[in-house]
Amino acid sequence: MSAAFGTLALMAVAGLGFAAGTSLVLAAAWPILGRRLRRGHPEARAWVALAAAIAPTVVPMVLLGLCLAPGALGLLGLHADHCVQHPGHPHLCLVHPTAMLTASSALLLGLVLALVAGGALGVALRAARTRRVLAGLRNAPARCLAPGVRCIESERAFSLTAGLGRGEIFVSRALADALAPAHLDAVIEHERAHARRRDGLRRLAAQILSWPHLPAVRRAILAELEMATEQACDEEAGRRLGDRLIVAEAILAAERLVASASAERPGPLLAFGGSAVPARVHGLLAEPVARPGPAGWWMAGGLLVVASLLTDPLHHATEHVLGQLLGLH
Repeated sequence: MSAAFGTLALMAVAGLGFAAGTSLVLAAAWPILGRRLRRGHPEARAWVALAAAIAPTVVPMVLLGLCLAPGALGLLGLHADHCVQHPGHPHLCLVHPTAMLTASSALLLGLVLALVAGGALGVALRAARTRRVLAGLRNAPARCLAPGVRCIESERAFSLTAGLGRGEIFVSRALADALAPAHLDAVIEHERAHARRRDGLRRLAAQILSWPHLPAVRRAILAELEMATEQACDEEAGRRLGDRLIVAEAILAAERLVASASAERPGPLLAFGGSAVPARVHGLLAEPVARPGPAGWWMAGGLLVVASLLTDPLHHATEHVLGQLLGLH
């Protein structure tokens, strides 16, 4: 049992190290990367910002999985049994747990478990708060404004897409009555773009999984993600309406009405106004940028292939560093 917990402690320390390394690399690279992103299409920027936001959580999980792969593959007869070949040190292996639990490794394991528990509690509180807001919207008197769009009887001007997946679209009567028909159509198309893109899910994932970032870097990445997301929906609305200028006019008209209402958006709630309005309007007035091609996906696939080829060196190097760090030999 002590060896099993010792292996979990090794995994926790390795995960923390990978998370810290990923976070520091992005902290150093983001000032340059962020500036370069501003020249790209909002869709590509949103994907890059999302990847940067979740990287300090997802990359350590991938690297830790690669470190554990030799032991699992050895059990299946698909890889030489590394633990038998190198019995002189504790192994980062679920098949052969040999690392004894020490006071330092137990402390680090407890720290990781506390961080996970704190994160889970934060997610639960956010989810409960979002459910309350969404229940209030669903239970409010409403009429169908357009297919999939509910017009809420409210004197407070707002429009938003709520929930995960495709989401639900709500527009208040105050906003619907105040906007010109063409501008209201632009607002609805913008919200439908959020729903089609599942932006609520993206936003929630980014907020949850970006916790290992340095605070200033996290704020910058999440701000870039939000602005790129809004601009991507603006572009999609303009493309569907055939007039980007109408969308820019709708942003300005809606902002005057919903600025105070959109100050707080718990959980996966995405409102039309109040988010980088000058940049959004400027983007719609400028020449459109070409949409991204599949190069990013090919690059991601290539990196994963390279990482898998480096599984053995990564496994050995991680075990060596852990042994030196924790005094396990």
